[in-house]
Amino acid sequence: MRDTSGTTARTELLVIGSGFGGLTAAALAAATDIETCVVEQHLRPGGCAGDFALEGFWFPAGATVVTGLEPGGILRRVFDAAAIPVAAHELDPSIVVHAGGLSVAYSAGVHRWADAVERAFPGVPPGYRRFWEWSHRAGGDMYTVGRALPAFPIERLSDVRRSAHAISPAALRAAPLLFRTAGRVKRKFGAAGHAAADAIIDGMLLDSTGASAEQCSAAQAAIALDLYRRGCQWVEGGTGRLAMDLVRSIRRNGGEVRFRARVVSLERCPGGWQANLSDGSAIRARRVMANLPPGALRGLLGGDRTVPAAREAWSAFVLHLGIDGRGLEEIHPFHQVVEPSRPLHDGGNAFVSIYRGKGERSGRWSISVSTHTRPGSWRESDYAPGSARRTQLEEALIGAVERVIPCVRSRIVVRRSATPRSFERFTLRPDGFVGGLVQRPSNGAQFAAGHRPAPGIYLAGDHVFPGQGTVGVALSGINAYRDVCDSLKKRALL
Repeated sequence: MRDTSGTTARTELLVIGSGFGGLTAAALAAATDIETCVVEQHLRPGGCAGDFALEGFWFPAGATVVTGLEPGGILRRVFDAAAIPVAAHELDPSIVVHAGGLSVAYSAGVHRWADAVERAFPGVPPGYRRFWEWSHRAGGDMYTVGRALPAFPIERLSDVRRSAHAISPAALRAAPLLFRTAGRVKRKFGAAGHAAADAIIDGMLLDSTGASAEQCSAAQAAIALDLYRRGCQWVEGGTGRLAMDLVRSIRRNGGEVRFRARVVSLERCPGGWQANLSDGSAIRARRVMANLPPGALRGLLGGDRTVPAAREAWSAFVLHLGIDGRGLEEIHPFHQVVEPSRPLHDGGNAFVSIYRGKGERSGRWSISVSTHTRPGSWRESDYAPGSARRTQLEEALIGAVERVIPCVRSRIVVRRSATPRSFERFTLRPDGFVGGLVQRPSNGAQFAAGHRPAPGIYLAGDHVFPGQGTVGVALSGINAYRDVCDSLKKRALL
């Protein structure tokens, strides 16, 4: 990046935020010989999919599964285009689901999965098998559409050109699902009335789309349920490792990544935009890509920071445990624990990620367990360490881990929890909303929020098409990158 007079620098592309949408766009841009600068206010990259160290343990910011690194997967294509080597291996089963005191492994084969559910939960109506088979077929159609890298909503000719590649028999079959809910599909197949099976479906959908079957777009539900079979991978170091790989690629290709650098405002300047930073310096860029929720970008542009409506988005409560894992048997790294008799939020549905230390640190196991929560339901006093609500949620999540590691309480060395305010502080998301908008039929594809809020500014992240998850935000980054290439007369790599 070229320094000019004083404390103002210039670049072609400024990327605000190092979530996976921003890092995807930046890595591709740098590989395209676009002068690129990424500014990140935190110490580590990855945003909500980043990582941190605490008292000798390493933790992911949230409990998450890596998807999209299978051959032909969206993340794999990004890494290949930027010439980034990836060490990943497939997970089958992808996760282990615990419900009603029983456990079942989510295997890649849809019939094996349906068989396992029927063995674990005798009396499950046959309609559930039909629903799982539908999710595999429809999820395959959605996967085919996604691999074409479409751009929605259609706002300009370039969107038509990019999305035209997705037109196929699979797209025609999938299109009606945009206007239906998964609950409607379940009822059609007779997949109803079994509390544990319903809780498993709703828990998976809540984690992947922010919605239960009754609310969730059938199109999003199909790909969410099927992606666990089609492309779940284990990466040593998790998503934080992938984020750092992208940072190294940006720097290797001549780009700059600044940590502890916070943009406080954006203003127009000749030839583009000026970003003013909290340390008093400034960066002038021809184009800006903001890996931010739209409400946060409004604040940078001088407007009021806004948040989604209360029922349109979630935050998370995450418990991080460092345990003494010496003597414990090898265990699957990912678990979903649902309680059919409870609401799915605030402990009723928990996702558990387990990372075992290596070498001389093999006895140090890092466990992160997360659950959905509404920021608006938290009172000021609830945020205090040791508050009744915080303690209650911590105990509920430890109970979820006990379903996986029964002796976990006696092995806890480090215990730390993150609230919606933690996410607001470390990711600068207004009110700590994470995971994007709830994926209902009313905001999918053509109804999604646009990613071009102002000339020369492009949005990426989980609040624009196609939504949450590392694969989803990577596609949003690809779309923003392609817009930057078009505007700068560069040929895009993807």
